Amino acid sequence: MTRDDLRRFRALDINFDSIGLLQSGADDFAYFCTPVDAEFVGRIGCDGVHFILLPGDERVFCVDPSMGERGTYVLPVAGDFREFLSFILYCQDANPLSQIYWMTRKQYQELAAEDAAARKNEYQSRFFEEKDKALATTAKEFDLTPVDPFKKVKAMQKKFDPAVLNFSEEYYDAVGYVPPEETEDAEGTVKIMPETHSTVFTASFKKEEPMLPQDPYILLSYVNTKLRDEYGSLSALCDGLDAEQTELEAKLAGVGYAYDPDTNQFKPA
Repeated sequence: MTRDDLRRFRALDINFDSIGLLQSGADDFAYFCTPVDAEFVGRIGCDGVHFILLPGDERVFCVDPSMGERGTYVLPVAGDFREFLSFILYCQDANPLSQIYWMTRKQYQELAAEDAAARKNEYQSRFFEEKDKALATTAKEFDLTPVDPFKKVKAMQKKFDPAVLNFSEEYYDAVGYVPPEETEDAEGTVKIMPETHSTVFTASFKKEEPMLPQDPYILLSYVNTKLRDEYGSLSALCDGLDAEQTELEAKLAGVGYAYDPDTNQFKPA
């Protein structure tokens, strides 16, 4: 059902960009943290964030190579594609779905208020006309009504076991962890050690000595997460991690990001 609905959605005559679900780039969408055999659903057009389906699974997942970290690079955001669309109808864009995992209800509501306020900008009137058309067309095609995703997505992500994800060697090389080991019993059944999913993700990985990631995009994700959760400023982060601030800023500037003290995050320059 999910994949049939995805094909129907792609056939609609709408501006996919207007609802944060770009369809371009389907042939080259994968990042280091995109699971193996992922199927492209769409991308928001910022920071590499994209939505995927996984083999044998009806759920829609969000992949966030920028703000994600171990355990949150890939998270479910809907039980199936229709639910995903009903969430987009409520938020009027796919972007909020990619941020729910780290947001409080207050932050979520503030984001919605910011988006609503943007409609008052007369220079964006054409954009919002196309957005409203895309939302109305989608709702009619699938006979959907808007559904607030916040509580449902939070609950879904709380129960999610990331041990079920199958990553490439590139992922383990980038984040500095050793892949879980597979063993085969006498009957030929392949098992992942440790055997329980609840401990695979914590017990079967061996972390290297703490150090700043060398890949600039991994570094961006790592630093923004630390700034969001642990440090109130870039200087405090550099002091805490014994990092050279000018070198850190220069490395991230090389991939188009600069530190914004107002949000305490590295943002596109």
